[in-house]
Amino acid sequence: MDFDVVMFVSRWLHILAAVTAAGGAIFMKIALHPASETLAEEPRKALREGVRSRWSKVVMIAITVLLATGIFNFLKINSAFVLKGTPYHAIFGVKFLLAMGVFALASILVGRSALAQKLRADAGKWLTILVTLMVVLIGLSSALKTLPHKEKPVAGTPSQPAATP
Repeated sequence: MDFDVVMFVSRWLHILAAVTAAGGAIFMKIALHPASETLAEEPRKALREGVRSRWSKVVMIAITVLLATGIFNFLKINSAFVLKGTPYHAIFGVKFLLAMGVFALASILVGRSALAQKLRADAGKWLTILVTLMVVLIGLSSALKTLPHKEKPVAGTPSQPAATP
Protein backbone atom coordinates (compact mmCIF):
# COMPACT_ATOMS: atom_id res chain seq x y z
CA MET A 1 0.00 0.00 0.00
CA ASP A 2 1.44 3.35 -1.06
CA PHE A 3 1.43 6.40 1.18
CA ASP A 4 -1.10 8.91 -0.18
CA VAL A 5 0.17 12.37 0.78
CA VAL A 6 -2.96 14.17 -0.44
CA MET A 7 -5.23 11.86 1.58
CA PHE A 8 -2.98 12.28 4.63
CA VAL A 9 -3.09 16.09 4.40
CA SER A 10 -6.85 16.06 3.82
CA ARG A 11 -7.54 13.84 6.85
CA TRP A 12 -5.11 15.86 8.98
CA LEU A 13 -6.78 19.17 8.03
CA HIS A 14 -10.21 17.62 8.64
CA ILE A 15 -9.24 16.42 12.11
CA LEU A 16 -7.48 19.70 12.94
CA ALA A 17 -10.54 21.75 11.97
CA ALA A 18 -12.84 19.44 13.97
CA VAL A 19 -10.61 19.55 17.05
CA THR A 20 -10.36 23.34 16.85
CA ALA A 21 -14.12 23.86 16.48
CA ALA A 22 -15.17 21.28 19.06
CA GLY A 23 -12.45 22.26 21.52
CA GLY A 24 -13.41 25.92 21.28
CA ALA A 25 -17.08 25.16 21.83
CA ILE A 26 -16.32 22.93 24.81
CA PHE A 27 -14.02 25.60 26.30
CA MET A 28 -16.75 28.21 25.90
CA LYS A 29 -19.38 25.96 27.50
CA ILE A 30 -17.26 24.79 30.42
CA ALA A 31 -15.03 27.79 31.19
CA LEU A 32 -15.64 31.04 29.31
CA HIS A 33 -19.42 31.35 29.52
CA PRO A 34 -19.69 30.50 33.25
CA ALA A 35 -16.72 32.76 34.11
CA SER A 36 -18.17 35.66 32.15
CA GLU A 37 -21.43 35.35 34.11
CA THR A 38 -19.57 36.62 37.19
CA LEU A 39 -18.69 39.91 35.47
CA ALA A 40 -20.77 43.09 35.59
CA GLU A 41 -23.00 43.63 32.55
CA GLU A 42 -20.80 46.02 30.55
CA PRO A 43 -17.51 44.07 30.91
CA ARG A 44 -19.42 40.82 30.21
CA LYS A 45 -20.90 42.25 26.99
CA ALA A 46 -17.50 43.59 25.90
CA LEU A 47 -15.78 40.26 26.57
CA ARG A 48 -18.44 38.23 24.77
CA GLU A 49 -18.44 40.57 21.76
CA GLY A 50 -14.64 40.43 21.56
CA VAL A 51 -14.69 36.64 21.68
CA ARG A 52 -17.57 36.45 19.18
CA SER A 53 -15.87 38.68 16.62
CA ARG A 54 -12.60 36.72 16.78
CA TRP A 55 -14.16 33.26 17.07
CA SER A 56 -16.50 33.84 14.10
CA LYS A 57 -13.52 33.83 11.74
CA VAL A 58 -12.28 30.53 13.17
CA VAL A 59 -15.76 29.01 12.88
CA MET A 60 -16.12 30.02 9.22
CA ILE A 61 -12.65 28.69 8.32
CA ALA A 62 -13.33 25.42 10.20
CA ILE A 63 -16.67 24.94 8.42
CA THR A 64 -15.06 25.55 5.02
CA VAL A 65 -12.18 23.15 5.73
CA LEU A 66 -14.53 20.49 7.16
CA LEU A 67 -16.84 20.63 4.15
CA ALA A 68 -14.05 20.55 1.57
CA THR A 69 -11.98 17.83 3.22
CA GLY A 70 -15.03 15.84 4.31
CA ILE A 71 -16.38 15.60 0.78
CA PHE A 72 -12.90 14.82 -0.59
CA ASN A 73 -12.32 12.11 2.04
CA PHE A 74 -15.75 10.58 1.37
CA LEU A 75 -15.10 10.41 -2.39
CA LYS A 76 -11.65 8.88 -1.88
CA ILE A 77 -12.95 6.27 0.57
CA ASN A 78 -15.92 5.51 -1.68
CA SER A 79 -13.61 4.88 -4.64
CA ALA A 80 -11.02 2.83 -2.74
CA PHE A 81 -13.18 0.48 -0.67
CA VAL A 82 -16.07 -1.91 -1.14
CA LEU A 83 -18.77 -0.38 1.06
CA LYS A 84 -21.81 -2.28 -0.22
CA GLY A 85 -23.36 -4.33 2.54
CA THR A 86 -21.87 -2.13 5.28
CA PRO A 87 -23.61 0.64 7.24
CA TYR A 88 -21.00 3.13 5.98
CA HIS A 89 -23.32 5.22 3.80
CA ALA A 90 -26.11 5.30 6.38
CA ILE A 91 -23.74 6.45 9.12
CA PHE A 92 -22.12 8.97 6.78
CA GLY A 93 -25.57 10.34 5.85
CA VAL A 94 -26.51 10.86 9.49
CA LYS A 95 -23.08 12.40 10.16
CA PHE A 96 -23.42 14.78 7.22
CA LEU A 97 -26.91 15.93 8.22
CA LEU A 98 -25.82 16.37 11.82
CA ALA A 99 -22.78 18.35 10.64
CA MET A 100 -25.07 20.68 8.68
CA GLY A 101 -27.02 21.32 11.90
CA VAL A 102 -23.81 21.95 13.83
CA PHE A 103 -22.56 24.33 11.13
CA ALA A 104 -25.85 26.22 11.14
CA LEU A 105 -26.00 26.53 14.94
CA ALA A 106 -22.32 27.50 15.23
CA SER A 107 -22.76 30.10 12.46
CA ILE A 108 -25.81 31.57 14.14
CA LEU A 109 -24.10 31.73 17.54
CA VAL A 110 -21.18 33.74 16.12
CA GLY A 111 -23.30 35.80 13.74
CA ARG A 112 -24.35 39.43 13.92
CA SER A 113 -28.04 38.99 13.03
CA ALA A 114 -31.01 39.60 15.32
CA LEU A 115 -31.50 35.81 15.53
CA ALA A 116 -27.88 35.38 16.61
CA GLN A 117 -28.26 38.00 19.33
CA LYS A 118 -31.48 36.36 20.51
CA LEU A 119 -29.86 32.90 20.74
CA ARG A 120 -26.79 34.29 22.51
CA ALA A 121 -29.11 35.69 25.20
CA ASP A 122 -29.48 32.03 26.27
CA ALA A 123 -25.96 31.01 25.26
CA GLY A 124 -25.57 28.39 27.98
CA LYS A 125 -28.44 26.31 26.56
CA TRP A 126 -27.31 26.67 22.93
CA LEU A 127 -23.69 25.86 23.78
CA THR A 128 -24.89 22.71 25.55
CA ILE A 129 -26.83 21.68 22.45
CA LEU A 130 -23.88 22.52 20.18
CA VAL A 131 -21.37 20.59 22.29
CA THR A 132 -23.71 17.60 22.57
CA LEU A 133 -24.19 17.49 18.79
CA MET A 134 -20.44 17.78 18.27
CA VAL A 135 -19.73 14.89 20.65
CA VAL A 136 -22.27 12.71 18.79
CA LEU A 137 -20.69 13.78 15.49
CA ILE A 138 -17.23 12.77 16.73
CA GLY A 139 -18.64 9.41 17.82
CA LEU A 140 -20.10 8.84 14.34
CA SER A 141 -16.73 9.75 12.83
CA SER A 142 -15.06 7.16 15.02
CA ALA A 143 -17.64 4.56 13.98
CA LEU A 144 -16.92 5.27 10.30
CA LYS A 145 -13.18 4.98 10.82
CA THR A 146 -13.43 1.66 12.68
CA LEU A 147 -15.82 -0.08 10.27
CA PRO A 148 -14.14 -2.91 8.37
CA HIS A 149 -13.04 -1.65 4.95
CA LYS A 150 -12.25 -4.10 2.16
CA GLU A 151 -10.12 -2.55 -0.56
CA LYS A 152 -11.51 -2.67 -4.09
CA PRO A 153 -9.48 -4.99 -6.30
CA VAL A 154 -7.24 -3.35 -8.86
CA ALA A 155 -7.96 -4.28 -12.49
CA GLY A 156 -5.56 -6.92 -13.77
CA THR A 157 -4.98 -8.57 -10.38
CA PRO A 158 -5.79 -12.26 -9.90
CA SER A 159 -9.04 -11.40 -8.12
CA GLN A 160 -10.22 -9.40 -11.15
CA PRO A 161 -8.67 -10.50 -14.45
CA ALA A 162 -7.81 -7.90 -17.04
CA ALA A 163 -10.20 -7.59 -19.97
CA THR A 164 -9.25 -9.67 -23.01
CA PRO A 165 -9.10 -8.14 -26.48
